[in-house]
This record gives sequence, C-alpha cells and structure tokens, in this order.
Amino acid sequence: MEGVVEVKGGGIIVDEAVIDGYHNLKFRVATHIHSDHTVDLNRSISYGSRIVGTNLTLKWLKCLGVQIPRSQYVPLGMDESIRLSNGRLRFESCLHIPGSVQVVYERDDGVRVVYTGDFKKPSVKTPVIDSDILIIDAVYGRPDYVRPFDNDVEHILNSFVEKLLRNGPVHVYAYYGKIHEVMLMLRENGVVAPFILPPTHYTMTRYAESSGLRIDDYLPLTSSEAEEIIRDKYYIYFNHYSNRFNEQYLNNSNPYRIVLSGWEFNKPIRRLSKRKWLIAFSDHSDFNGLVEYVKYSNPLKLIVNRRRSNGAYEFAKYVREKLNVEAEVR
Repeated sequence: MEGVVEVKGGGIIVDEAVIDGYHNLKFRVATHIHSDHTVDLNRSISYGSRIVGTNLTLKWLKCLGVQIPRSQYVPLGMDESIRLSNGRLRFESCLHIPGSVQVVYERDDGVRVVYTGDFKKPSVKTPVIDSDILIIDAVYGRPDYVRPFDNDVEHILNSFVEKLLRNGPVHVYAYYGKIHEVMLMLRENGVVAPFILPPTHYTMTRYAESSGLRIDDYLPLTSSEAEEIIRDKYYIYFNHYSNRFNEQYLNNSNPYRIVLSGWEFNKPIRRLSKRKWLIAFSDHSDFNGLVEYVKYSNPLKLIVNRRRSNGAYEFAKYVREKLNVEAEVR
C-alpha cells in the first residue's frame, strides 16, 4: 500500500485530490470551514482546483469571504461520489460542526483510505468506517488529554445556561460552527430564549436552516426586533471566540458570559470572574475517543497527521503497543 497516500503540510493527497491542504491537483476537498483545514484555499482556487465540500461548508466559506468561481464549485452530498483516476471519493458524516465530513477514498484495487477529519463521539454520533489506511488528526493525542465528564458536558452546559437566563442575558463565545452546534443543542434541549447574532453569524445561520437544520427564533443584532429583546434582557447573544476579551455590553445589560474551550480536562466549568465562566465544551474527541475510533476502524495502517495533532508521536506509539496496529507520523 506504499504510495497510496501522501501527507504534505497537513494536506492529505490521494490520487487527483488533496484534502484540507494545498497542492496543485485537480480537486481540493474541504472537510469543514475551520481555518486550519482551509489553509491556502485561495491559492487552490487561483490554481484552478475544483473545490469540493458539503453544500453547507461551501456556503459558509462564502460567508467568510472565500470566493469560489461557479466553474470550480463542487457540492458533494452524502449519497454522491467523485470519480478520480484510480478510484472514487465520497463523504461520510461525523459530529464536529455542521457541514463537517469524513472522507473515504475507495481505490479500484480494493484499498480503502479513510480520513476522519475532526470528529467526536465515535460509534455514537460519528460512524466508524472500516479502513485499510486510516488518517487521523489527533488533536488530543496525549494520554492525559481525557475529559471524564465528556458524556455529560452537553447537559451541564444546557443546565448552566438555563440557570443564568433566570437572572439575566447570556453571552456565549465560541469558534465558527461550534456556535451553531451549541445553538442546535440548546434548542433540542428546550431552551426557548431568542438568539441574537452579529451579521456574519446570522447569515451563516440562515444557510444552516436552508440546509435542514432547525434553529428558530434568531435575530440579527442590527434589527429593531433585537433591540427590543435586548431591552427585555431575556436572550442569548453569540459571538466569535476572538471577541471573548472585547465583550459588547448590549444596552448596558451586564450579561453573564460563557467562553467555550476544549482545552479543559479537570472539571467542566471554571469560573473566570464574577460573571464569566469557561466551559469545557469541545468539538473534538479526547484521547479515549481517538483510541476508540482506531480500534473499531481496524486499519492495517494508521497515519497520524503531525500538523494537526498534539502528541502525535505519543499517540502513534500507544496505537502500536496497545492496539497492535502499524502506525506512523507524517
């Protein structure tokens, strides 16, 4: 199976396609919108690569300023595939952010290559795909990157938000996509407070709903309806993680503030100040989740993507010694 896969600069090269990285090939696949997976995307567009992603991912990229010419725009559904020189490429679902996918490349000689992309909750919300060659981004690849409360954190976050809302508005800070994961989770768990969104997040939410996600009762920050709701002080305002130190006090509301970060392993909630908390809500599997995926995918060979892993060599060593799977870092 030598030569089936290359990993360069974090990008995975199979046949005529590069996934989540730049190379001068016919196809550039984007598993989702996060910046570490869209590095040099404009360069790929300039080269003429056809940009492949879910319809939502491609629309969200447009929201974030990426201009993909119509002739290079290739939305790919879960029931579709692309023919390459020596096989077919298709998507599988995963739990990360809306629009995210795993990538499966089936060679004509029967070899199956699987790239997980970012994911969490393998076997439960992310299907584990049988593979011959498995490529994984071990974001939390060290054995001490374990959250004992991982299965409970959604309930913890939901309950905490509901508790705060009884006394005032709540501002939530998270990365693109994670915001929408949280909005969906809150709605599914019965939170009915209106969502107030800055312009980019509002447009992304409209695209998400057009793709079938039900979020409901969300308003652009600049609307008169939002102004009225803000005066009533019963709402949840969402903004990007980068704004966590530059909070907007809407209408002098002195809100409760929640920052979401996966880099917390000791306890699910940590108080930062009188009205501000950090909650360990991650959209990546911890170490145990990574091991579980490898175990049940049962590959002949594991490739750990060094560029997007923390503890890549430790993770590869663990897989070799504990799962008896050939593993290397690239």
